[in-house]
Amino acid sequence: MIKSASPVFQEVTRELQRPESRTRAKLLLCQVIPTYNEVENIPVLVERIESLRSNLPFDLMIVVVDDNSSDGTAEKVKELAGKFGNIKLIQRPGLMGLGSAYMDGFAYSISNFNADYVGEMDADLQHPPEVLSEMIKKASEGTDVVVASRYIPGGGASDWSLGRRIVSRGANLLTKIFLRVPVKDATSGYRLISQRAINGMFEYQLSSKGYSFQVESLYVYKKLGMTFAEVPYNFETRKAGETKLNTKEMWRFFRTTIKTGIFGLKKKKPQ
Repeated sequence: MIKSASPVFQEVTRELQRPESRTRAKLLLCQVIPTYNEVENIPVLVERIESLRSNLPFDLMIVVVDDNSSDGTAEKVKELAGKFGNIKLIQRPGLMGLGSAYMDGFAYSISNFNADYVGEMDADLQHPPEVLSEMIKKASEGTDVVVASRYIPGGGASDWSLGRRIVSRGANLLTKIFLRVPVKDATSGYRLISQRAINGMFEYQLSSKGYSFQVESLYVYKKLGMTFAEVPYNFETRKAGETKLNTKEMWRFFRTTIKTGIFGLKKKKPQ
């Protein structure tokens, strides 16, 4: 298994492993799944993803980024990797944030496997993997950013409380006002992104290592002129474990969205 001790994504892949060869008969999707104490959910999720694999028009690899879970999540992923031949595990030394987990997973996927697309998906079973089939269809058409959306016809979140609905709608309204990204569900963490979009994003200085990475990255994709599409999905109820989204992350999200809308994001200085 792969272990990463780097606090940032830029150097993570240099010491992991050399690129693996693969056939080019199909495009490759590396589905990145951050985990922290998801030992009950991850085997169910992986089995559901693997059941789709043979019918997908893309080759599929699962890249789990674990932040030193205390419940045995990493060990469970190792068991699953022994059962299936397309699972990689990046182990990090502690909680380093959702955005940083995705950055590490993206960099690893492109550096080591030259992934044509990378994916974002929660480990808590709230993102139904069966929607991947429709998302991949959109990606197959050449779309750079495919977002699974709760806010287009056919999508939804039927089990949410009124308070959760207000927070989600408010966050999307704020994003629409300040960032003007061309999607209805800007806070969705269920996405497929092309390699060229990711490579372009790596050129920018994103401030967030947490949840607000989702809107910062969308802002960059829009700035880069990437193409967008949405497919509907129904946000499912968490079956086990605890949510990682807290009040602190929510306030950071609002602050980052407003700051990005006013000041934008700068490119990194050439090294």
